[in-house]
Amino acid sequence: MGASGWDYSMPYQEDRYVAFVTLRTLVFEAGEFLWAVSGKMAVDDPGRPTTEDELWADETVRLKGTHSILDMYRVLPDDEAPNYGYLPYSYETFEEYMALVKEHGNPEYGIIVPVGEAEAYETAGDTKLTRDHVEAIIPLAKYPGIGRMAVLHDEQGAPAELYFWGFSGD
Repeated sequence: MGASGWDYSMPYQEDRYVAFVTLRTLVFEAGEFLWAVSGKMAVDDPGRPTTEDELWADETVRLKGTHSILDMYRVLPDDEAPNYGYLPYSYETFEEYMALVKEHGNPEYGIIVPVGEAEAYETAGDTKLTRDHVEAIIPLAKYPGIGRMAVLHDEQGAPAELYFWGFSGD
C-alpha cells in the first residue's frame, strides 16, 4: 500500500503535547485510521479495537501502522533537533546504505517536528504562518514516519490553530 498522507487542524493551545494527545484521542475515537487487520478504515469496521492498547497489541498494526497521526508518539521541543539519521542521503547499494547507517544512525520515527521561525521564513516567506501558507509548508514533511506541526496565526498575528501533517504507514 505505501505510506498515506494525513493532516489535522485544531484550535491553538500553548501546550502542544496536550494538543497532540487530544488530537490522537479524537482521531482514535472517530475511527479515522486504517485498521490494518481488516484493511478498512476503522470507522467502517465494527470489529475495530476499542482502546489504543488493543490497537497496538496486534502485530499487523505494529508492522503496517495506521496511516494517521496515531503512528506518531511525541512532539519534539523547539530546542531539540530531529534525528533524521540516514534519510537525507541517497544510496544505490546495500553497502552504501549500511555505510550511511553507520555514519548517521537510524532515524527516530514517530516524532512530530515543529516548524521553527527560520524554517517558516525560508519556506513561506513569513515567520507567522497562516492558513494561506499551508500549501507552501506541506513539502516540509519529507520523510515517512516523521510528522510536522506548525502554529497558524490569524489576521492580527495571534496564534489561532495548530496544524499537524505528515505521512506514515507501511
